[in-house]
This record gives sequence, structure tokens and C-alpha cells, in this order.
Amino acid sequence: MDFFVPLWLECRNTQVGLLMKRFYTSIFFLSTIFFPLMAEHPYAPSSFMNSSSSLQKEPQLLINNRPLAKINGRVISLFDVIKQMDLFLFEYSPEFSPSVVEKYQYYSSRWESTLDDMIADELILLDAEEKEVKISDGAVREELWRRFGPNIRESLDRVSLEYEEARDIIRSDLTVGQLLGMKVHAKAYQLVTPELIIEAYDEYIVENPPKEEWKYQVLSIRGRDKERCETLSKKAHELLQEKRESLETVVASLKEEGITVSVSEEYSGHSEKFSKLHFDVIKALSPDTISQPVSQVSKFDNTTVFRIFHLKDLIKTLPSQFAEMHDKLRNELLYERSDFEKVSYINMLKKRFSYSKFDPKFALPENYHPFLVI
Repeated sequence: MDFFVPLWLECRNTQVGLLMKRFYTSIFFLSTIFFPLMAEHPYAPSSFMNSSSSLQKEPQLLINNRPLAKINGRVISLFDVIKQMDLFLFEYSPEFSPSVVEKYQYYSSRWESTLDDMIADELILLDAEEKEVKISDGAVREELWRRFGPNIRESLDRVSLEYEEARDIIRSDLTVGQLLGMKVHAKAYQLVTPELIIEAYDEYIVENPPKEEWKYQVLSIRGRDKERCETLSKKAHELLQEKRESLETVVASLKEEGITVSVSEEYSGHSEKFSKLHFDVIKALSPDTISQPVSQVSKFDNTTVFRIFHLKDLIKTLPSQFAEMHDKLRNELLYERSDFEKVSYINMLKKRFSYSKFDPKFALPENYHPFLVI
């Protein structure tokens, strides 16, 4: 799915700016819920239920609420941050019921970045106020229905939100989305040109060169009498080449006292996996062909060995064509450019509204632990 639209379309749809935000939140939702942090908390809860229905012995998640920041006249508390995180969870998996451990890990890993996002949103709302950006009540109702479904009251109860509170959040989100659409995503869309996509594909080709997987077997003949071994190797080649017998059959038919005839297991892999002695021979063969007998010196005992190589198959893996990679590379470039443009936009707003001179976040005690499982 392409998360970007041309500027003229963004101006028609105030919800476009939310698309990238939903993409970003889906990434950290998957990384923090479905792939939990590896570190274990010293208190080891095993399951999570709503506090009203949980058994007495089940673990509980304690939240150490306190003011975290003040910006645009709004004080943001830890509870506010949790509500925002819960909305993310509900939007991307309404039926998912995390355990205490999963919720603790999710909150612990995301509360600081979520606070940063909320501070950035407040800066964008200040910019929207100056630009007199307005979101219609109809757009708010439509987004409320989209996020919470037809049973809005029931869904809001699940995330502990009042209707008026949810409506204000939706209006702010739509406002932020509209500004991001104009100031960030539309700019990224204009700057990611076909030339940049071609350059990205060239880099992809360099990082993903063609790969070849070789599959072959070796028939080896060794003994003290070099001439007898050579004669026997020619006979083996004739049986393989003209009579099309298998290596195993040839080994069984070539038995002479003082001479060892053996066949290897199938070798399989890329060229760098094989010895130079082997690869110098098989690279000259076509699939399903055998080599002439080759006299080589064994690295194990320095004796002369006559070998016949059977290249069974050669599988070439080529990098994807430009047409297959175009959309993927384009979206990656758009995401990267949007990240850069958003940082630049937020930094500009911090300077304009004098937040570059001081941190809107409150200083926290060194021993502050926002969440605890007991």
C-alpha cells in the first residue's frame, strides 16, 4: 500500500496526513507487543485481566503517575501518555488483550518516545492555530466511526475515554495529520524523484550481486601405482560418459587390489564454500556433465588423486528486476525523507515558539520508575 499521495489530493482529504503516522505506530506496535523485550522484570507476572475481574493472586501493574511536560498551556501526565499508547493498541488490534508482562514491556519501552510525539503534536497544533486550520465536525465523526466502529461508547469504555475526550483527541489528530501532510509528506513526495529511485536500485544491485549455488559429486581414485590409477580413471570416465552409468555404479564395478575408488556425498553451496582445486574444475562444466579425469594432489596426505567431477546442477539467483523493486524502493525513500522532513519541521517550530531555549519536559527524579509489576 502506498502511504503517500500527491499534494493536490492531500489538500482534498484532511485525513491523509494520518497515514504515515499510522505506519510508524504499527512498526513499534509489532516490535514491542509481538516481539517483547528480552529483559525480564524481577517481579514475574504470568497473566493479565481487567482489575475488576482479576483474581486476588494475579499480578497487578502499578502506574506512578506524575506530570511529565508542559507545552502550549497543556500539562501532559503519564496517564495522558498511557491513553495515547492504549489508543495505538486498540486501533491496530482491537481484540488483543495483553498480559501484564506484555503491557509492562510495551509501556516501559514506548512511554518516552510517545511523550516526544505528543510534545511534537502540540507544536504542530500551535502552527495550525496560527494558520487557522479547521477540521469539520463531519470529519471528526467519520474518523470516530472509523477508529471505534458503530458501537463507539462500548469501544471508548475499553480505552477509558469519554466521548468528548475522544472527540478532542480525534480533532487534534486530524489537525496534526493535515499539517504533516502539507509540510512533511507532500514535500517528501516531491523530493523523491525517479532519478533517486534509480540510484537506490543501483545500490541494491551492488549490495545484492547474483549468486550461484553449485551441486556436484566427485569420484576419486587413489593408490600407490599412479599409472594404474590413471588407466582406471580413464575407464571410469568412459563408463560415465558413453554408457551413462551413475557414479555409484562405476565405483562398484571398478575394484582393483591396491586402488581405492570412492564417491563423495553431494556438495552444495556457493563458490566461496568450495576448495580452489574443486571449483577450478566445476566452473568449466555445464549442469549435468562430467569432467575429464583430473590429477590433483591431496591436501590431506600429499598423494596423487585422480578425480572425475559430476556437476549435477547450477542454480543462479539474480537480484530482482527494477520493475519488481520500484515500489518498495520508492516507499523506503519516502519514509526516510519524511522522517528527515518531520525532524526539520519540528525543529523549526521549536525555534519559532521559543521551545528551543528550554525543554518542555519536567525533570524527573533519578529513581523514578513509571511502572511496576507486583
